Amino acid sequence: MQQEPTLPPEAPSAPAVPQTPSAPGPTPTAPLRHTSTAGIIAIAVVFSLLTGTAAGFVGGYAAYRFAPQSSSSDGTIELIGDTTEEVVAAAAAVALPSVVNIDVSGAATSGDDLSPGHPDVPIQGEGSGVAYKKTPDGGTYIITNNHVVDGATEIFVTDSTGERHRAELVGGDSDSDIAVVRVDTVIPSIEAGDSDALVVGQLAIAIGSPFGLEHSVTSGVISALHRPLTSFGGDDGEYPYIDSIQTDAAINPGNSGGALVDREGRLIGIPSAIYSNTGVSDGVGLAIPVDRATQAADELIDKGRVDTPFLGVVGQTVTAALASEEDLPVEEGAFIVEVSPDSEAEKTGVEAGDVIVAVDDGRIRTMDDLVLAVRRRTVGDEVTLTIWRDAEKIELVMKVGVKPDSLATP
Repeated sequence: MQQEPTLPPEAPSAPAVPQTPSAPGPTPTAPLRHTSTAGIIAIAVVFSLLTGTAAGFVGGYAAYRFAPQSSSSDGTIELIGDTTEEVVAAAAAVALPSVVNIDVSGAATSGDDLSPGHPDVPIQGEGSGVAYKKTPDGGTYIITNNHVVDGATEIFVTDSTGERHRAELVGGDSDSDIAVVRVDTVIPSIEAGDSDALVVGQLAIAIGSPFGLEHSVTSGVISALHRPLTSFGGDDGEYPYIDSIQTDAAINPGNSGGALVDREGRLIGIPSAIYSNTGVSDGVGLAIPVDRATQAADELIDKGRVDTPFLGVVGQTVTAALASEEDLPVEEGAFIVEVSPDSEAEKTGVEAGDVIVAVDDGRIRTMDDLVLAVRRRTVGDEVTLTIWRDAEKIELVMKVGVKPDSLATP
């Protein structure tokens, strides 16, 4: 059964959180992997995490140039001009100065966590980040993946000029897999695009540090949108990426937290994982949409946490077999197995045995659909649930709650 309250992206150095098993559904044939590089000294452990620095691009084209910077500038690089045949080069030139490499080191890991009697060893890793906005005191906020910096005791950022800066963690959120770090220097901020305006087939360019190769650029297309991927080498019911952008732009270990940009160099997503049998790019990369990433980043900057929209139910996808077993009137929807105490769902009157088939005007065919519909709302929004209960269709108006701290991912 898929459990709506617990939707954590798997942290590379922490055990999976136990989940309520879900009903059988389409099972991917390859594991989903994070894409930043990490390792434990003297221990042969390889994590498929994304590091991201662009190793170079073809510069030198007439139609595009950097906007001049001044003391009053916000540090943003702008694209100026009409057309060019070197679209990828132009977009990379605009976005590349905003992409950084992130190196992290962690506290010593207890030998008991590895094997009895094994000495403590430090954890090291690297990933990528994107300069998001200026800090009030003249520094820069940088967006990255939470799994890149989770557990780090030291964070260093290397910008596109090769300068290395010590960074401070502002905050991180495991549910969105977004974290924010800050540095005391100005790094040109990237322009954010609109992930809701994306279409399948449009150009997508990834910039990051695959395998530690800083500032590398790859290109492809957007292969799919709103891709809910709920299997990540752990229990069913985990939701690390519930609304991801799929791309065939090559994304490899080390690209995590970097930039996925459009043809004008605007940020459209944060590369976060790959779907692969080998641990390297098989042409299925996953990115967190920029709208969700910046929303989470703003909350982390403003209040140090992200309020995750929360319905408060445990459920599973309705199938023909389940419909027959439970004598349900429909063969699709989200079958509610348990309602969380004190949740908005309980207060509204949602009951175990209900089948949710719509949220507002959006059809709900699976438990994934229900989680995605809730996550796209904002805490405090009112939604109308269409429910089948005892062969009768009813509607309940409820408020979207916030995920309790007690359900936070360790």
